[in-house]
Amino acid sequence: MICRYFRVNRTDMVYLKFILEAYEGMNVMSTVDNTDGIIRIAIMPGFEEDMEGLLAELGTQVAMQPVEWEADGVADF
Repeated sequence: MICRYFRVNRTDMVYLKFILEAYEGMNVMSTVDNTDGIIRIAIMPGFEEDMEGLLAELGTQVAMQPVEWEADGVADF
């Protein structure tokens, strides 16, 4: 499983969760830091390429800034 982390507007979290849940079995989205708007998208094995396309499309609709998640916080790319 590959985990990707993004900073998003908190107001977009529910929209992203709704869309990503429609792709059941491909990914799991969870909120890592609600205050800073950090989400984690865990991509299931075999769906990496499909999810890259989906995330690219979602990125045209919602501001999603990739970040690195560390135990003590976030480091921007």
